[in-house]
Amino acid sequence: MRTKTESIAGLLEAIERAKQQKDFNILKDLKELRGKFGKVQKRDYLALLDKLMEKYSTDEAAVIHAALLKKCQAGDMDAIRLWTELQKESGSGAAEVNIVDSI
Repeated sequence: MRTKTESIAGLLEAIERAKQQKDFNILKDLKELRGKFGKVQKRDYLALLDKLMEKYSTDEAAVIHAALLKKCQAGDMDAIRLWTELQKESGSGAAEVNIVDSI
């Protein structure tokens, strides 16, 4: 039988593995988190919650950003338009480039 500490450590490791594998299944993660409510100490529960927030706020955005950048580099015009819109919204200060097609 696993102790609570081993169980928490196992959950944290599972979250880290999912993060490394780019597995972003928020429903699965929320069900797992709900299942632990009241069964683990408050400190451990908050550690799990913090880890999930990090996973979805930082890592998922990085994966999406990389995928969009890859499409832009391949010449996908819709992706380039989206990239341009996102840059304008974020006020990145990047120089604006206008492509004029004379065909």
